[in-house]
Amino acid sequence: MIFKDKKLVIITGGTRGIGLACAEALAKKGYNLAICSRNLKDLKKISYSIKKKYNVICYYKKVDVSKSKQVKLFVDLVYKKFNKIDILINNAGIQLNKKFELIEVSNYIKIIENNLSSYFFFSNFAGKYMIKKKGGIIINISSVLSKFPLVGRSLYSISKAGVDALTRSTALEWSKYNIVCNSINPGHIETDLIRKDIKKGLIKNSEMKKRSVVGKIGTVDNISNFVYYLIKKNSAYQTGQSFFIDGGFSIKK
Repeated sequence: MIFKDKKLVIITGGTRGIGLACAEALAKKGYNLAICSRNLKDLKKISYSIKKKYNVICYYKKVDVSKSKQVKLFVDLVYKKFNKIDILINNAGIQLNKKFELIEVSNYIKIIENNLSSYFFFSNFAGKYMIKKKGGIIINISSVLSKFPLVGRSLYSISKAGVDALTRSTALEWSKYNIVCNSINPGHIETDLIRKDIKKGLIKNSEMKKRSVVGKIGTVDNISNFVYYLIKKNSAYQTGQSFFIDGGFSIKK
């Protein structure tokens, strides 16, 4: 296999938004990638584009991240292909804008399975390979809403609070294996999900801008740049932390 000297990064939800921005940023720096999502067409398109543009490997597979068997198969195939997993970026997730009293049990299960259980599945399966080689980096994309809730976003907040707890537990228990785990907690970032909510009238652009102290919405590059910073520095002393990249949203709360 060519490019064996390059590090391998798994990115969930790697075909759009923050996941795609991370894939582009790391490929640009010479990292090999293994990406997954539910959309096979997008996976093929993104993989081809990244390989052509950055001359790195971009392995892909269609995966429902809420299904543990699919996650394990993907992780095992990645390890078989590359013989290593250096970095895991847990990013895949969904949102729901619904008032608490209107939430159904099925809503709860769907959000938790996609936003929290998937992070555990990937960390657990990929982590076993990191433990084997005694080293690795796990970055969990969380949210500012893990700590500061908004009306209609209760399930999303609950799932992301769980992600932060998972981050701390992983960092604590796996530090002896030289595995570093941190979470990044974005504020309002301009992604397809945000644009859809604006179009549906669920939220106003002006309202989101007012929530930050800098008076603007963040970009996916704001997040991917910080992801690269954490990977490049790889400080074992900087672990179990939640880094709020939110334009000051959290300090206004």
